[in-house]
Amino acid sequence: MYYYRLLESGRPLDAPSRAMIGAVRGRYSTRMGAALRHAAALMHDEPPGQRAVLLVTDGAPSDIDVHDPHYLVEDARQAVAEARGASVRTACIAVDGAADAYVRRIFGWRNYCIADDARSLPARLTRMSARLAAAH
Repeated sequence: MYYYRLLESGRPLDAPSRAMIGAVRGRYSTRMGAALRHAAALMHDEPPGQRAVLLVTDGAPSDIDVHDPHYLVEDARQAVAEARGASVRTACIAVDGAADAYVRRIFGWRNYCIADDARSLPARLTRMSARLAAAH
């Protein structure tokens, strides 16, 4: 699994950050549950009102070792619930036109958005980051 920390807490979404985000390429499996648990654990030392994870994905949860896609969606959904229990707000931006069903199941109907293509990602990041910040 590859895990990219695209923007650290408190850093602005400036031009270098946008360029780095634009350069990331999807790779291999999409283990959302594992990534969310890892990111939530990293938030442990942050003040409770500042704990937030914005997951950016290019597809549904998948893994070469797990053949039941429903299991992976439910694992990610459970990871979101665990994060919520640790006072970590979570949201998702999916760069996948077919993402509505799985991201809604995982994150809830208000905690995600879909970017039709990567070019719309910076604007979506700005809006979703503002939504997460306002939620505390």
